[in-house]
Amino acid sequence: MARVYLSFLGTNDYLSCCYFKNDKKLENVRFVQQATLKFFCDDWTLEDRILIFTTDEAYRKNWLNDGHQDHEGKILKQRGLRYCIKSLKLLPSVHRVAIPEGKTEQEIWDIFQIVYDSLRIDDEVVIDITHAFRSIPMLAVVVLNYAKVMKKIALHGIYYGAFEVLGSIQEARRVPATERLVPVFDLAAFDQLLDWTLAVDRFLGAGDAKAVSALATKAVMPILKDSKGGDAAAAAIKKMADSLENYTRNLATCRILEIDQSVVSLRERIEKSRHLDLVKPLFHLFEPIEQQVREFKGDIVGDGIQAAKWCLECNLIQQGVTILFETLITYLLVRVGAGYLDEGLRNAASSAAQLYSQNKPENKWKGDAAIHAGITKKIMKLCAKNTEVAKLIDRLREVRNDLNHSGYKKGSLKARDLEKKFRSELKRAALLCRTSDNG
Repeated sequence: MARVYLSFLGTNDYLSCCYFKNDKKLENVRFVQQATLKFFCDDWTLEDRILIFTTDEAYRKNWLNDGHQDHEGKILKQRGLRYCIKSLKLLPSVHRVAIPEGKTEQEIWDIFQIVYDSLRIDDEVVIDITHAFRSIPMLAVVVLNYAKVMKKIALHGIYYGAFEVLGSIQEARRVPATERLVPVFDLAAFDQLLDWTLAVDRFLGAGDAKAVSALATKAVMPILKDSKGGDAAAAAIKKMADSLENYTRNLATCRILEIDQSVVSLRERIEKSRHLDLVKPLFHLFEPIEQQVREFKGDIVGDGIQAAKWCLECNLIQQGVTILFETLITYLLVRVGAGYLDEGLRNAASSAAQLYSQNKPENKWKGDAAIHAGITKKIMKLCAKNTEVAKLIDRLREVRNDLNHSGYKKGSLKARDLEKKFRSELKRAALLCRTSDNG
């Protein structure tokens, strides 16, 4: 796993400045790369590398020595970036990489490919975008995120020397070089925000919280390590991510009884985390998550319907059908005042709906339906009052069997038809339970 420094060299005749970052400071240097290399790559080894991307013009004017002229056409004697980097006496190898100017769409794609090809699997990247021109900063963010997926790189810093704090170039020239103080900003937080955005989108779209959990762990583990677990803000973020992952794990494995508990925990963790200084840029990202869990009200039937809806939104069709079917069994038992945690009663309730549809007499009842005949009768009576509930359970039973047999069943539905059927049955179930709640 090697480290790589990337930077783009422009064509301007840069002024000497004093660049600083926290307690780091480098005086009287023309190129911001001198500062960011000294600040962040000083301890790098021979296994690491430094890549400077230049157009042909930037190569002539700023990579080589004496590339600029004064107003009279005389050559200005000044060191180019190649010499300046060499003078830092760093161990990594230094490579100048030629790129086109990016004046056409094809040239922009060429730059993308050149930068991407320069990266290796598992590289740890530091990039300076101060002198990146035109669309390069945006392109750099895109190619680096692409490389995160394709080459598993890790981005350790995006640095920018804010020369504009000195005003215009004319104003800056009037300031002595020793007083041209230019801060170096680390913009990696914006890249992290993009990672969080994608992770939250993955959670909302696919019900998968692993990316959120991984990001939270990555963000807070160094703090927890340094403080031996004592940093309250970092600990709260970690617990929030753990609660979120636990919630989605319960959905994925159809743990209906544990969903309510995980939702309560998740609500508490989100409320604590969203007000912390550590995650203020993530404030709006927590809102859709909070909105989703707000729909769970602590009612076993209503929350089962909500869990099934969430599964549908996340394309977890098999889990959603299972949750919805079992929720309707719970609904029957709750309506007749029976315990919905008893396995025998659940079997009896499931059979009762089927027995009602088949109009089977009591002397033909078997298993738990016969053992718990009193409950079976009550549920059949309930089905008689509302024939839709038995029909709904029977249709869902068919869908669940179709899914569980992986299509190895006569008359199996196509995937799209299964999803469509689940969606329609879910609407009917939500209406049925809501109507029943209202009397």
